[in-house]
Amino acid sequence: MTTYFYKASISNQGFISEEFIKISKDYKYKIDRDIYGVPHVSGTTDQDAAFGFGFAQTEDDYENIEFVIKMARGELSDLNISFSSLVDLFNLVSGTGDIMTSLSAIEGVEIDYLVKFLNAEETALSLKETVDQETLKYLKAYADGINYWAALNSHKVDKSLFPVTEDDLLIGMVFRMPLFYGLDHYIDQLINLMSDSDEQVVVQNELSNNQLVAAIKSYFKPSGSNAFAVSKSRSQENETMLVINSHQPLTGPVAWYEAHIKSDDGLNIMGGTFPGSPFIHVGFNEYLGWGATVNQPDLADIYKLTINPENENQYLLDGVWKDLRVVKQVFKVKLFGPFNISYPIDMYFSDHGPVMKDGQKAYALRYAGMNDANQATAWHRINKATNITEWEEALKMQQIASLNFVYADREDNILFVHNMKSPKRNSAYDWKNILPGDQSDLIWNDFYSYDEIPKILNPQSGYIYSTNQSPFFVTGKNDNLSETDFPSTMGFQSRITNRAHRSFELLDNDKNISWDKLDEYKHDNKYSFNSRQYKFLKKIFEFDFKDDIRLASAQKFLEKWNLGTDSENLQAAFGVCILGPEWLAEIKRELQPDAIKIFKDCINEFEKNFNRLDIKWSEVSFLERGKKMLPVQGGPDVLRAIYSPRSEDGILKAVAGDGLYIYVNWDELGKQRSTSIHQFGSSSTAKDSPHYDDQMELFINEKLKKTFFN
Repeated sequence: MTTYFYKASISNQGFISEEFIKISKDYKYKIDRDIYGVPHVSGTTDQDAAFGFGFAQTEDDYENIEFVIKMARGELSDLNISFSSLVDLFNLVSGTGDIMTSLSAIEGVEIDYLVKFLNAEETALSLKETVDQETLKYLKAYADGINYWAALNSHKVDKSLFPVTEDDLLIGMVFRMPLFYGLDHYIDQLINLMSDSDEQVVVQNELSNNQLVAAIKSYFKPSGSNAFAVSKSRSQENETMLVINSHQPLTGPVAWYEAHIKSDDGLNIMGGTFPGSPFIHVGFNEYLGWGATVNQPDLADIYKLTINPENENQYLLDGVWKDLRVVKQVFKVKLFGPFNISYPIDMYFSDHGPVMKDGQKAYALRYAGMNDANQATAWHRINKATNITEWEEALKMQQIASLNFVYADREDNILFVHNMKSPKRNSAYDWKNILPGDQSDLIWNDFYSYDEIPKILNPQSGYIYSTNQSPFFVTGKNDNLSETDFPSTMGFQSRITNRAHRSFELLDNDKNISWDKLDEYKHDNKYSFNSRQYKFLKKIFEFDFKDDIRLASAQKFLEKWNLGTDSENLQAAFGVCILGPEWLAEIKRELQPDAIKIFKDCINEFEKNFNRLDIKWSEVSFLERGKKMLPVQGGPDVLRAIYSPRSEDGILKAVAGDGLYIYVNWDELGKQRSTSIHQFGSSSTAKDSPHYDDQMELFINEKLKKTFFN
């Protein structure tokens, strides 16, 4: 039994406004805001611009900046604590409580646990010396900008948070990247393995809900993304066209924020980024642009360890007992006022990676990106690239473990990259199952190079689309790659989204794509008759309800649906009610639900809430911000992507999907134009700003604004 010692203390009050104000004079920067409040930050050097950007973003979104910094430090549970949780903690201190029961009652502790389980802090700081020095200066300058805003607004901030440092930013990047390719899926498997004796249940993807994974998904839930590129050969106006349309939660720590960052050192980048990130993650400069979509290849593996019956801190590897590395991680929970309580928990690590252990039961996790801390340099180089060679060189660093990229430039190059840091695995094993942890030859260390992953440059079709689908269905049929040309152990995803079907149908049938048509395609709100969703509906269409007039009538009503989610559509609300659970099961990697049961449930729901089925989509689907609530077209997994949870009253309010999106094109002379729109406005959490919701009407009406890039 491990004895833990708890320490009550007063939060650090080392906040010195004068020091931060003095530091600010070392930077030469300027912040201009356009008529929509979007910051256009310029500086003499990259560091000057980063400082100004840190200040501007904190001004617009301090609440989420605070969240991501606390997340990186594993101190989200320091945000607040309820009375009941306080009682649990005092029971814990007195020795009468269970440690995980007490922790589970505290808001934010799930993410804190994951940060410490993955050992993100030690990884980032141990590899800090490998990070380019110019990158570290850039990160420090951005952090200084955050600190400067806090110094000027000390009455609005948690003073114990400051100063923010470049270390906080590095740790945050190390932690967040694997979540984008679905690390929560593997965490879910680990938890089920620790609690279930039947391993096959886990392997079969019968995944349970649990508090840790639910918390991960509530904060980091990318629900899809789109990106399109069209070359001059396919363009009506002889233009190169790019649509950047990543789907994220509409609020919170991974909601898009629009900015323009420029320096005399050659930085001139505009697009979308996340709270607490000093780089543009989807966007453009005068030479090129790119969109990113989430991909979820198999980039992690779980190993069953054999624990020494005479020493629970040893595991078997190649016939030898090896010591688990034990790291004492400290959790901090805020009590009240300046007081907090700290307590340690042992975390375990094998040669494979982090370990979940309970006595003789132990499983280890190995995942791509677990030993990478230089994502910042890769993003900085992507932001400063002036041509396709420089842009690809940044990806060749393989510090960005996943994400699809759709690229276009003024030289009329279009490129699809199924970016993945895929491990080289022994093909004699089935890597979809739990692996034996006692063989060192199964602990992979080598990865396929950038040159070996799927890419398509300048296809003859003249177009590319990426919508979170298989990398072998992204352009015209004659230009697609073949999965058989790649090792099966690379672990490609096989899903085909409705958005992929619609993209192909719209783009492939148009041999002469105009700018207006591409805009129309981006806002397409229909389901394809080739989609997984329509096949799900067919189960209802083909069912014999002749003995139930009520169900047969609802069936005939549903059969009239044109599969659109436009405002006036009378079948969309009922149809989306049925398709919602199917989509949710698909993204969770669960078995498809019973179509007939859902059909009946939706009939009951609509009769209860509306007393009819034929209700306009505009009366059900809304975008809400403060006191504004406006009807919005689109739905789950359509190109006009709108994701809304079900509600008791049947009214749907969007929480994810279409948010910031950007159009960029270069005409036949290389002249660039760009437009963009944000679902709310540039002020993410400052409710008193005029830019808190000033783009909503444009967004609802599917119109874009000028970027003022020039």
